[in-house]
Amino acid sequence: MNIHAKRIKDLQYVLRQNRLDALVIGRTLEIGFLTGFHLDGCTMLVTRSAAWVFMPKMLLEHFRSRVAFVNAVAPEGTPEAAALARIKELKLKRAAFEPEAETYKRGTAWRKAGLLEKDGLTGALRAVKEGAEVEALRKSCRIAARAFGIVKPRIKTGRTELSVYRELEDTMQAMGAKGNSFSLIVGFGPNSAMPHHETSERKLKNNEAVLLDYGCVYDNYCSDITRTYFHGKPSDEFKKVYSIVAAAQKAGLAAVKAGVKARSVDAACRNHISDAGYGQYFIHGTGHGIGLEIHEFPRLNTTFDAVLRPGMAVTVEPGIYLHGKFGVRIEDSVLVTRTGCDILTRTA
Repeated sequence: MNIHAKRIKDLQYVLRQNRLDALVIGRTLEIGFLTGFHLDGCTMLVTRSAAWVFMPKMLLEHFRSRVAFVNAVAPEGTPEAAALARIKELKLKRAAFEPEAETYKRGTAWRKAGLLEKDGLTGALRAVKEGAEVEALRKSCRIAARAFGIVKPRIKTGRTELSVYRELEDTMQAMGAKGNSFSLIVGFGPNSAMPHHETSERKLKNNEAVLLDYGCVYDNYCSDITRTYFHGKPSDEFKKVYSIVAAAQKAGLAAVKAGVKARSVDAACRNHISDAGYGQYFIHGTGHGIGLEIHEFPRLNTTFDAVLRPGMAVTVEPGIYLHGKFGVRIEDSVLVTRTGCDILTRTA
């Protein structure tokens, strides 16, 4: 069976489990996940036994040439109105939408039409990667990892953060990436101590930290990697902090496997950093799912109880941030397996 047709069947099973008659979907990302068609302007309706995509007429033949297992309709009115009309025509009493996947405007319209709100239906399906999407994810991560080896030797004193940002971007695209998976973070010196630093024109000086947090999109799938190193002669403090973060990440990676709770991976990293006396400087969660979006289910933090399953792709990224001095974060994207994990962003 076509992987996208299988996903629709899986969603229909989820609908039955949740005692829902239908799900209406307006965001391109979810429609692309279910059909393989990633162009804007469509609305999808999935019932327990059928699926439709309503779209502008100019997309109709394009869609039909690529998606044979879904009913394609070009209505006179808007795709959203057509989906609501079909729900009414079929007398579907328990039709729902996912509020986290809709714009405010669409969500308000669905709500006014009497649709139920139900979180996480397609998100749960997206969490486990299979088939071609695993290969796309591997390729995305491989491109990002290789970019580090190419760009790092060119980062010299006097270069700006933005110039490194652009080179990382160009290097990944030259290897086949469609673009960045998020706004890349390049932080020199004290800027590396800000986890979400906005890359600037600051120039690199001798003897300071360099932090690169970046990723790319390949065939719609995102990668995420962070590397930190010292430009020049590292201070004893930097060496100490780096060794603590590296050991914490190693402990986190060792904790990743099917059947483990997400918060247990966070605890493995956090406990190591806390035991070393730097707990107050680890100021974010340990990781997150990746896939069609850079942040997906599950979250690896102190409270998330979801259990890891084979095929889930997550990041493991502990860090220590000493404001005004430097920060160290080490991050890899990994694929959860039954016995551990497969590191997808491995660098030399």
